Amino acid sequence: MLRSKRARLRTLVPLAARNRALDYLAKNYRLSDDLRYQLTEVVNGYIGRCNEDAARAGIEWMRERYREAGQTPRF
Repeated sequence: MLRSKRARLRTLVPLAARNRALDYLAKNYRLSDDLRYQLTEVVNGYIGRCNEDAARAGIEWMRERYREAGQTPRF
């Protein structure tokens, strides 16, 4: 049962999360292909295996956006 729930989450969550996150970022920032890949890896990292170096770079990019806005990142 846990296996089927996990499989279902992998098919539903990543697609929805990736689409919403990338849609928001694309509307507010010009994203290079490399940055889009890194941010996609961040989303994928929350639900399973990912390219950790790319995910860390994407997270750092998001932290910089918070700092530029004068906010403290929550992650």
